[in-house]
Amino acid sequence: MPPRAETRKRILDATIRTLAVEGYGGTTARSIARTGGFAPGVIYYHFEDLEALFVAALRETSQERMQRYGEALGSCSDATELFSRLREVYAGDIRDQGHIDAVQELFTASSTSPRLREELLAHVESWSAFAAEAIQRLVDGTALKDVVPSREVGMIAVAMFLGIQKLVHLDADRSRVDSLFDTAESAALLWDAFAGNRTTGT
Repeated sequence: MPPRAETRKRILDATIRTLAVEGYGGTTARSIARTGGFAPGVIYYHFEDLEALFVAALRETSQERMQRYGEALGSCSDATELFSRLREVYAGDIRDQGHIDAVQELFTASSTSPRLREELLAHVESWSAFAAEAIQRLVDGTALKDVVPSREVGMIAVAMFLGIQKLVHLDADRSRVDSLFDTAESAALLWDAFAGNRTTGT
């Protein structure tokens, strides 16, 4: 990676980590620089202001996570496997300590930043499209293929996930997400039995 691109990546990674730990209110050029181990002035060599940095950081983390989720879920054609892999990838996100919490902080920041709000809407749209594709794969070849509105269900899935994450962000109780996955995995077994992807005895 060229030195300029490497430095830019360090700044973006430090921004995500700082947002996750310090919150939006505590994320300044100085705190980001302290996290990343570089001088605050380096930030303004690569980004015109903090808002531009936040937009770039959101884009960076979204693209990285989208690639990771795509690699894990792209080949899934039955619901049981999909939710099992989804749970594994999500657990990896939690271990990374940053991406999910940082995005929640950027949602807070978007109330006063039209530019960031626009980027977050694009972020939600891309994840909704991703979810819609996964849902479409599950209903293809079933009697519900032309009945289930994959796009709308994808949007509902993302909205529900964001809502759950907001609760987790408020009180750090991740049992809500575990409960959500438990319910989804039980429903997946029923769906696969209905769709003929899996026998009820397995």
